[in-house]
Amino acid sequence: MIEMKNAPTVTVVRDYDAMSKLAADAVERLLDRKPDAVFSLPTGSTPLGLFAELLDRVRSARVNFSRAHLFCLDEYVGVNRDDPNSLTGFLDRTFLHGAGFDPERVHVLPAEADDLDAAAAAYEAELRALGGLDLVILGLGPNGHIAYNEPGSGADSRTRVLTLTAESITQAEAYWEESVATPHHAITMGVATLLEAREIILIVSGEAKAEMLRRTLKDPMTPDVPASYLRLGGDRLTVIADEDAAADLG
Repeated sequence: MIEMKNAPTVTVVRDYDAMSKLAADAVERLLDRKPDAVFSLPTGSTPLGLFAELLDRVRSARVNFSRAHLFCLDEYVGVNRDDPNSLTGFLDRTFLHGAGFDPERVHVLPAEADDLDAAAAAYEAELRALGGLDLVILGLGPNGHIAYNEPGSGADSRTRVLTLTAESITQAEAYWEESVATPHHAITMGVATLLEAREIILIVSGEAKAEMLRRTLKDPMTPDVPASYLRLGGDRLTVIADEDAAADLG
């Protein structure tokens, strides 16, 4: 596999707040240019500052999501968005409810479908019918996953069901409520799906992510670190990292 000639942009900012604002600027620019843009956002703690910044801009009428399409990145298999453990539900509570989205333009992964493989293929087709992703913002998992593409995921992977690693299961157990059993499977957009986005932003914060960010950007690309394949996006990839996360980049 050959890396793209045009290198990604790596922007190191002072702290978490600066990272969040810079990522929000990218969303604002996109919506100014294309109000019906198609994009994806991550879950977890890293994007909470981004969400807060975007919600402030919604309230001040700087940003309008009413015509935008959001495609969810990942979800636990068998979990619906009303469950307290749902990743989609997390987006609802932390961002979507206040952002002014048209509910018909929020595309939810089919985590409860009877035929998950067919439903995953239909999700990809739905995304293609809208022209693909204009922008995807991603967080960096502690084991190098992006969306829920766990170690072992290839650069050619598509939306699918996969088995979670022991590390991810343990991480989920730390906050899991007993409405359903702790998950062992997730459905996720694939690496290839993400790489087709016209703009890719990876946001990374904190010293705990420093080694994994170095492996993502500096070491050979490998399925052991699925995030490393983001470099195939070339100059469509922007990494926004705070100083602590960028400490090992040299």
